[in-house]
Amino acid sequence: MDELTTDEIFDVLGHSHRRHALSALMNCNGKATVTELVEKTSYRIETPPERVEVGLHHSHLPRLEGLGVVEYDSETNVVELTDTASDLEPFVKLVDE
Repeated sequence: MDELTTDEIFDVLGHSHRRHALSALMNCNGKATVTELVEKTSYRIETPPERVEVGLHHSHLPRLEGLGVVEYDSETNVVELTDTASDLEPFVKLVDE
């Protein structure tokens, strides 16, 4: 996958659920289950875990996968960062500060 464009970067970072999911993945050596992402993000965004899981599964992870940022296996519920995610790392680190 090519580098992300500026518009794609802003699209990815434009929703708190995506920002926090990426932050959690980057802090988990780039690989986690959806359940782990929900556990690591729902308290930070003050959203019930069930809603976070539905949003990740149906919206945010497919969008990130479409941009080549993650590989998402919906059958095993495993999410893994791709090399393209490194384009986002400096911005995602700001989320943790």
